[in-house]
Amino acid sequence: MLLSNLLLQFKRRSVGAVTIRSLARNCFLAAVVALAGSPVSTRAASESLESSVLRIELNASPYSFRIIEKSSGETLLSTSATQFTQGRFPVSAATDIRKQANCLTATLSLERTNSKARLSLAFVNPEVVQVLLTYEHGDAGDVLQQFVDQGEHYYGIWEYPFGGNIDNRGVDRDFMGVDTLPDVNYSSARAPFYVTSKKYGLYVESTAEGHFALAVDGKTSFSFRDSQLKYDVIYGPSYAQVFERYNALAGPSIMPPLWAFSTIWWRDDNHQDLRDVHNAQEKVIQDADRLRALHIPASAIWLDRPFGTGEHGWGNMDFDPGFPAPSKMIGDLKERGMYLLLWIANRCSAELLEDGSAKGYLFPREWPAADIRRPEVYAWFKEKLDAYVRLGVRGYKIDRGEESELPPYVENVNAVLYPKLAADGLRNAYGDDFFEFSRNANDTARRYTAIWNGDTRPTFGGLAASVKTAQRSGAINFPMWASDTGGYLGNPNKELFARWLEFSSYSPMMEVLIGPKRTIWYDFDQELVDIARTSAAVHHDLIPYTRSFLFNSTRTGMPVVRSLTFAYPDDKNLYETWDEYLFGSELLVAPVVTEGATVRSVYLPAGSWLDYNEKRAVLQGPTNIRADAPLGTIPVYVREGAIIPRGDILKANNNWDSNWQPHLRIEFFPSASVPSEFAYYTGSAVRTIKMTPRDGTFTIDLPDLQIGGALEIYCKNLKSVKKDGKALQAGDGYQYHAQTGRLVLSFSGATSLEIDAASLFGAR
Repeated sequence: MLLSNLLLQFKRRSVGAVTIRSLARNCFLAAVVALAGSPVSTRAASESLESSVLRIELNASPYSFRIIEKSSGETLLSTSATQFTQGRFPVSAATDIRKQANCLTATLSLERTNSKARLSLAFVNPEVVQVLLTYEHGDAGDVLQQFVDQGEHYYGIWEYPFGGNIDNRGVDRDFMGVDTLPDVNYSSARAPFYVTSKKYGLYVESTAEGHFALAVDGKTSFSFRDSQLKYDVIYGPSYAQVFERYNALAGPSIMPPLWAFSTIWWRDDNHQDLRDVHNAQEKVIQDADRLRALHIPASAIWLDRPFGTGEHGWGNMDFDPGFPAPSKMIGDLKERGMYLLLWIANRCSAELLEDGSAKGYLFPREWPAADIRRPEVYAWFKEKLDAYVRLGVRGYKIDRGEESELPPYVENVNAVLYPKLAADGLRNAYGDDFFEFSRNANDTARRYTAIWNGDTRPTFGGLAASVKTAQRSGAINFPMWASDTGGYLGNPNKELFARWLEFSSYSPMMEVLIGPKRTIWYDFDQELVDIARTSAAVHHDLIPYTRSFLFNSTRTGMPVVRSLTFAYPDDKNLYETWDEYLFGSELLVAPVVTEGATVRSVYLPAGSWLDYNEKRAVLQGPTNIRADAPLGTIPVYVREGAIIPRGDILKANNNWDSNWQPHLRIEFFPSASVPSEFAYYTGSAVRTIKMTPRDGTFTIDLPDLQIGGALEIYCKNLKSVKKDGKALQAGDGYQYHAQTGRLVLSFSGATSLEIDAASLFGAR
């Protein structure tokens, strides 16, 4: 089975000499042997099992278990109920408890029935406990696990902010795709994972229909419609450690190609708004040329449906007469440094519907999806999509999958398999040089697709929801994320469009919707054109920084857009803060999400911060400040000791600079006392940039970053500069602007600096 093979490849993760999968399997097999009467097992009324950091305590009657932090004796998690089948038969007692080196097993007795269930509690490594609950009559599958809520804060599970916040306390919802909700429709990225403020996270390894209820009536629970329930309790104790261990269990996110980090532009229907052109294809090229003429960096255009012939403009795997020469269109875009992407979905109309119905591949729905769980159907649909790949299409925007095209019990697995199917065809043609993004993606789909947050309303409520979903998407390890800039379901006014452009410039991915009554260069004034150019340029200039943090996410699971509480877990002011966030570890971003606002309150956590827009005012946190934010300005702050690689390393559509060469511009904000590092990703390897204070001076060490450029170091009271051991002269080897504290010099290849100057953050 394709699904079985898919899930198996996700689970093969090494833990020493034994994989997580094999440890759990060995524990379960041991349980079967023990229940048959193995003489080497131990029988007990209750039992405990320890690793170097955790202890499991299993109580036989009444049945319960706890997971405890050994160093403090603190209970991390304590069960209050376990139930099986849709009849909700609770476990009354555990019998035949068996203990082995790395696991406990038991038989579970259920109230009101003679049926039995099985329990396995296994250490897959010292920090991760895997729990496996199995009902012996698999045809009546539904398993519920409930814990005592201990007042912790819960982050994760859904991209959509149920309850209007980043904290899930009080949320009681199905684990499925999301329908129509306030401010945004179908914001459906999800993962059966949450991390808590109580030093642990929890990951359910299931693609079944599910439900979570968090901190409801003093309990936290989840249930999945299956004959077994497997979940991992992941100890930290820090958020970063939980994210890293979840990333190892569930698999990393996709690492997009360089061009995917620049801006992407689109229209809802290219056949509309044909000002100055004759057809949709000419409109595509006109948009590309207008972006160039305005010096707005861009790397791709994608087409939403309808773009093909047949019902719904989709299904014949072609282009309609509005695109008379699609190969030429794709080639013309490529000559302009841009790629073409297309809307796709697991919805079958036209030839897809006819052929799929004849073969028995489709679910019996009004606008049906294909059952791609079946290998032959998966191969059939992939071959259909390959018609576009052969034309040169370089990626997809994946829609739908949660709108009744398929039965509910298939939704979660389809939200993994369909992004995989699309990626398989692209990867066969282009290796890793492709890009796709989805609104409906589940858990392990992260290795194939980025996320856009659904159909957001063009209101300030929609913008606020997008700021929340950006952080929530990161918390479930979908770090490459974007929103429809300006909103989707209608047209934004100038102020909203400007504020959304500002926010998107500090998002990992930036995609901008234009069209009738919302095309920036047709329907708004010069001020908005300038804001769009500036925002796109900021986003493009941040590619070296953003791409480095995205690559770090693939290794650690740490988001690019980070809720402040993940970096400052002891600050109680931040448990529910959503209207500001960390972009990477170095920048604090505070979007303006209130209509008419030209100032906003910003909370700065502990530490020293510098206003990143002015680079003058040093502020000491924790503190609340009032930040000026006229239209076109988004408040941003840089932390003490920050290193920020910026620059233009992607040509994309740039024809306005005849001497264009890739170049970096690396900003340094030295601390007076604390060394700092930046893990810069070159595209093939990580190179560590170091900055070290020494006796009132500081040094900077750069390895070979493959691209040269300029170093910008913010300091005061500069006395001398040495580069690679050689003293430099002002105006010759470097420039120093005393009023701004900005020291500038060029670099190429590996470079070392010794700078006798004071930190802006310290006295001298």
